[in-house]
Amino acid sequence: MTETRSLAGARVLLGITGGVAAYKTPELVRALGKEGALVSVILTTRALRFVTRDALRSVTKGPVLHGLFETKALGTGPWFEGMPESALGMAHIGMAREADLILVAPATANAIGKLAHGLADDLLSTALIATRSPVLLAPAMNVAMWEHPAVQANLETLRARGIRMVGPEEGSLADGEWGMGRMASLEAIVAACASLVGPVGVRAGEGGNGAAPRDGRPLEGRTIVVTAGGTEEPIDPVRVITNRSTGKMGFAIAAEARDLGARVRLITARVTAEPPAGVERIEAPTAASMADAVLRAVKDADALVMAAAVSDFTPTKPSGTKLPREGSGLKLDLAPTTDILKEVRAAHPGKLLVGFALETEDEINRGRGKMQRKGLDLVAINNPGKPGSAFGSDTNDVTLIDSDGRVEALGLRPKREVARAILLRVAKALNQD
Repeated sequence: MTETRSLAGARVLLGITGGVAAYKTPELVRALGKEGALVSVILTTRALRFVTRDALRSVTKGPVLHGLFETKALGTGPWFEGMPESALGMAHIGMAREADLILVAPATANAIGKLAHGLADDLLSTALIATRSPVLLAPAMNVAMWEHPAVQANLETLRARGIRMVGPEEGSLADGEWGMGRMASLEAIVAACASLVGPVGVRAGEGGNGAAPRDGRPLEGRTIVVTAGGTEEPIDPVRVITNRSTGKMGFAIAAEARDLGARVRLITARVTAEPPAGVERIEAPTAASMADAVLRAVKDADALVMAAAVSDFTPTKPSGTKLPREGSGLKLDLAPTTDILKEVRAAHPGKLLVGFALETEDEINRGRGKMQRKGLDLVAINNPGKPGSAFGSDTNDVTLIDSDGRVEALGLRPKREVARAILLRVAKALNQD
């Protein structure tokens, strides 16, 4: 069974920095509270320009702090129940050490840079340096800032330390631009928090300044090949046969595998989503090139997660020049493409293989059939017609079937949570070998 985690009774320390998305944080506190979390808040000076302490006090069961030496609110309320007396002194020490999770939402470029370089000049940055608990960042900023090499380098530094990220997402930004940089949805942030919080009462951050739990990197030392996107089969130099895949599911798997400690080889066809940083990426636009790339990549890998939507057919004789429009129409002669998963299974009988089955009817039986035909260890079935599971969505409603025939419906979740459920199964299978 996939591991499930709960926020019930978990102490979450929410750091709010000076981004426009800070106005959403009272609702974020409410959403965390609905899942049973006990939330305390630290605001930076610039965060106070977007959200007030009174607004946050009305929805939280813990203190709302700002000043570095502010202690008058400590020691009262459910957040502090069972906390040792030694933790009730300096806020940046006691609260940082006793939190089950520190969440920074929104995390601005400035906050990310300060944490990456170990700067501690206010209550939040000091708490982040003082903690041994997991740290989760929800970046939010202008697209140009997000894409700046310094910001990306800082993010890579933090990921290498075990600090986790949720988002950002692509969309309309506060300045009117469209692009990557919008803070992740509240649902995605809450789900990411739940995935990082272990059983309440167990210190999650053993042995690392803000690092994920030691058991939070179960794919450490493993190599995972992930495919993403939709292949394009050329009709002529202009026209192609393709599908509606955006690559989001594959990218979520690659990012989650990276954060769980794996070395990731990401093979992409056509994609419209933003690829994850910190992974090896190989472009393979057609079914044939995807097959070649996968067969090369899996030779020394531990597992393959085939999330790409690979075309089943390709034109037998693509034209070298653009075909003119004719009144009689166009007939295409199509040939089947290589069945990549079957080829991998034949070449590597002991390799751990995960496939996806996109089905619009009789999903379970068709998923079982695909598993048997291709020799899969796990199949993830999804129906794009279900609410929240359409192409390009940030969520997916997936059912898993393993090689023993066990069926588990994950329900509608953010794609990163779906990815985590799949990869925890992969890690368990690999670590049993």
